Amino acid sequence: MSEIQQNLAKNLKSIRKEKGLHQSQVAKKSGVIASTYSRIETCTVSPNLTTLISIAEALKVPMAELFKRTELKDKSLIEKVEMINGLSEYNRSVVEILLGSIIEKDKLEKSQEIKMKRRLEELETVRGRK
Repeated sequence: MSEIQQNLAKNLKSIRKEKGLHQSQVAKKSGVIASTYSRIETCTVSPNLTTLISIAEALKVPMAELFKRTELKDKSLIEKVEMINGLSEYNRSVVEILLGSIIEKDKLEKSQEIKMKRRLEELETVRGRK
């Protein structure tokens, strides 16, 4: 599944929950079969353009909102991001490098956690055989 599809699914779920709707309600309002709508939200089905238009209308949002919605709920974080836009080009570059480094560090840490969990599971399996 593509990053765009994952973003779409995440945004659909978020918008639906913000509006206090269940999947079945969105499905009914949009004319989409409930199981199909569920599969769209879980990234197991890629909707066509007509379906996306119907879902956007059912949610009463512009279709573009389904793709560009962000999850920044922390207002202080949003304000800081806006402040970064006012920095000099050099300082914006420094912030971009720092953020990129932190994100990469987090990815590596998560990857290492997964590897360590697998190794521990393998060790438990080996211990169980003895």
